[in-house]
Amino acid sequence: MAVTLEKIDWARAAADTVVCPEKNILLRDVVQTIMDGFETPDDVMVELQITPDDNGSENIKEILDIFVPVISAWKSGSCGGSCAGCSGGCGE
Repeated sequence: MAVTLEKIDWARAAADTVVCPEKNILLRDVVQTIMDGFETPDDVMVELQITPDDNGSENIKEILDIFVPVISAWKSGSCGGSCAGCSGGCGE
């Protein structure tokens, strides 16, 4: 069963923040997976070999909710990348 150790502000977390300690998955790994085209929690978890029972698996959806819109905007050219504390709600 997954155990939440602490609440992390994923929009402000460092790239080397641990997401899944059992698998040594860092935030940068999840973001890279999103950049590689995996945009659903199930797809990301399969790609990174995270199971629902792994600690941190409950954070994947929250991380995707933040980073998928940002990366999508960045890839489409509609994000200038200068928003301090961006949390994925860019309407520019």
